[in-house]
Amino acid sequence: MVYHANYLRFMERGRTNHLRLMGAEQHALFAVAQAETPGFAFVVRSMQIDFLKPARMDDVLDVVTWPVAVKGASITLAQEVRRGGDVLVKAEVRVAFISEGRAQPIPKSLRQLMKADMI
Repeated sequence: MVYHANYLRFMERGRTNHLRLMGAEQHALFAVAQAETPGFAFVVRSMQIDFLKPARMDDVLDVVTWPVAVKGASITLAQEVRRGGDVLVKAEVRVAFISEGRAQPIPKSLRQLMKADMI
């Protein structure tokens, strides 16, 4: 069976790939964000995870990610780890945009991109 902490790694990659699939290059987004808010960082603020079924070694897994809420300084994403038609893990992840330890407004370009992708 796949160790439960590995799902966090899978979902982190899923969030990165989600941005890429939306046409956002992280380097470009980060350059804009750095210009708007020097010293910025994205951090996971909270995470709710339900482990429904186990994955096994050598399973081919898909991580599906979509935004469910875009607020001033945070974005909430829903994520599912799937094996074929089976949902193995469901999660809701809230990421915050910070600089110098304080919440900061999400860069306009990222906010627009995420809002356009909301279901």
